[in-house]
Amino acid sequence: MINSIGILKKLIFVALPIFIIHVMLFNANLITGKGANFYYSIPLLYGLFFMLSAAILIIVTKISEKNFDNTGMVFMIATSIKMVVAYFLVRPILLIEDNKIEKINFFIIFILFLLIETILVAKILNKK
Repeated sequence: MINSIGILKKLIFVALPIFIIHVMLFNANLITGKGANFYYSIPLLYGLFFMLSAAILIIVTKISEKNFDNTGMVFMIATSIKMVVAYFLVRPILLIEDNKIEKINFFIIFILFLLIETILVAKILNKK
């Protein structure tokens, strides 16, 4: 049996330190004042992607307990839905001129959570 709480703890354990470092970079003098005029704040993006990743991981763990053969397909469908949501979130950012840092910031956060999800689901798939 795969524990959903254990998977969420791993997600928090990886995402929280990266979030703290990310916020510290924007609050330090390394990237001066660039985060102040973002369309979406950094904590909001981390919160949204954390919630989406947590939902995907919980769904995948529940499916793997009931019907392990469909685990990979459910992960792919859930990730595709997450990508559609991310596209609608990034649309306003793409329309704004001269915000290269915000576009890179959004992409990095999206890829970070996608990478974490993929690694955790790969561990779920390798346990059976």
